[in-house]
Amino acid sequence: MSLRDYFPTTVRIGRALTGRTTRRIYLAFVALLLVLTTVIRVRAFLYTRKIQAVISGLSKLHIDETTEEEVVRTVPYRVRAVSDRNVEKNVEVDDVDRGVLRGYYFVISNDSDWKRFATFAERFSGVTYSKYDPPESWIYTIADLFGYRYVSSSAGVTLLDGKVSSVHYEIGHELRFPRGNIVSVASAHGYWAPRQRGFEVPSTEGESPSFDVRGNDRWLRASYSADASAVLRSHLFQVDLSCLWGLIGCRHPRQIAPLLWKDMNEIETATIARLQSNDPCPDRILAGRVRYLPDVGISLLEPTGYESKTVNEEGLRVNEFWTHYKVIEVLQGRPSDLWESVRSGNTVPYPGDYSRRLPNMASHLNNPGGKVLAFSNISFDSCRVVPATPSAVSTVRNAIPSAKRVEDEGGGALQ
Repeated sequence: MSLRDYFPTTVRIGRALTGRTTRRIYLAFVALLLVLTTVIRVRAFLYTRKIQAVISGLSKLHIDETTEEEVVRTVPYRVRAVSDRNVEKNVEVDDVDRGVLRGYYFVISNDSDWKRFATFAERFSGVTYSKYDPPESWIYTIADLFGYRYVSSSAGVTLLDGKVSSVHYEIGHELRFPRGNIVSVASAHGYWAPRQRGFEVPSTEGESPSFDVRGNDRWLRASYSADASAVLRSHLFQVDLSCLWGLIGCRHPRQIAPLLWKDMNEIETATIARLQSNDPCPDRILAGRVRYLPDVGISLLEPTGYESKTVNEEGLRVNEFWTHYKVIEVLQGRPSDLWESVRSGNTVPYPGDYSRRLPNMASHLNNPGGKVLAFSNISFDSCRVVPATPSAVSTVRNAIPSAKRVEDEGGGALQ
């Protein structure tokens, strides 16, 4: 007896699963999946083509030079803002450049589709939410394999009296509220905040004040001024969006902006080397602060006494050294009483990783005559108080501040 005589049912099932009709069904199913993933990826690809075209157009704009007519010719898909805005004199900030602001913007996303898909995923699968990572479920996994992903991008151009004053764009890869962008780029003349509301300035700002890049494994944010080098400015607009439609989705900002990621690491490396050197606060740091931080207060101080205190920090007794100063001259900003008693820190935050610390080499600097230059109104990670050498004082007095524009309010990328 043959095998088919012993297992007739098994044989019939095998024939049914491998027969010509079944193979055609298999092929039709595979073809359907291929068509489906192709349609999804082509749609995302067309989104990215538009985004790339807009970013390419933005790269050709020059701050304070490009006219509105050139913007219209150069940047595709832009939409003009509904109304203009008159920048008048402000009683709190009376030195902001005045004029007529006009805006153009670009927005493209699959927001509405993705929200419906998210509702479907929540209804038919157990979605896991995380504070930093995108939601997870088997439905999201299958969608990602087919190339269905969240795609979003926005961009804008602000003109002051007919010339480009600022440029920005953002790329999002997941739906968040407030919106989370994996890569964002913005120009700025300077960084300021009204009513003396300060913000934090990292040590990397001093190393590269005209081209600041910050980020981590989830996001990358770059800010630049018109006088940044042409090579660095070109890196801002060289993006790779293939991960939005390719086989592997966008998992890391360096997939989209590898040159900016490299720039950030190089700036952090140079900053660490400077902070660990015998000259952690060179004059060029001071010049950058005066130019790009118009709200910064600068005072010339003279020490009047010293005091050592022992305090309890998390169960440990720590010795702190305090210096008392008197103000000799206010070089910029308003007088401050913050300098009556100043704590000297032995460490400074590690650039790019606030969970680590570096020795504060500035606390060991020779200080001829005892006088210092002190920076207030803004929180600096390092070099808040520096020796008032003749070259340092001359640098601060002679530095030329950048223009103060209303769209740069709030501290921008430095926050």
